[in-house]
Amino acid sequence: MKILVVDDHALVREGLCQVLKGLNPDEPTDVLLASNCAEAFELAKTHPDLDMVLLDYHLPI
Repeated sequence: MKILVVDDHALVREGLCQVLKGLNPDEPTDVLLASNCAEAFELAKTHPDLDMVLLDYHLPI
């Protein structure tokens, strides 16, 4: 599974990354991290096989 986490707070990004990677030890989870919308769009373009995007609801522009 490949998941993109988009949040402007580094602590939240890293925390979610650790939780998501530990959910299923039998199947590796790739977690991509972005701190803003521009980074997220670039990652989405280069990784069209994303399974999920977790997006901060109050992400600044």
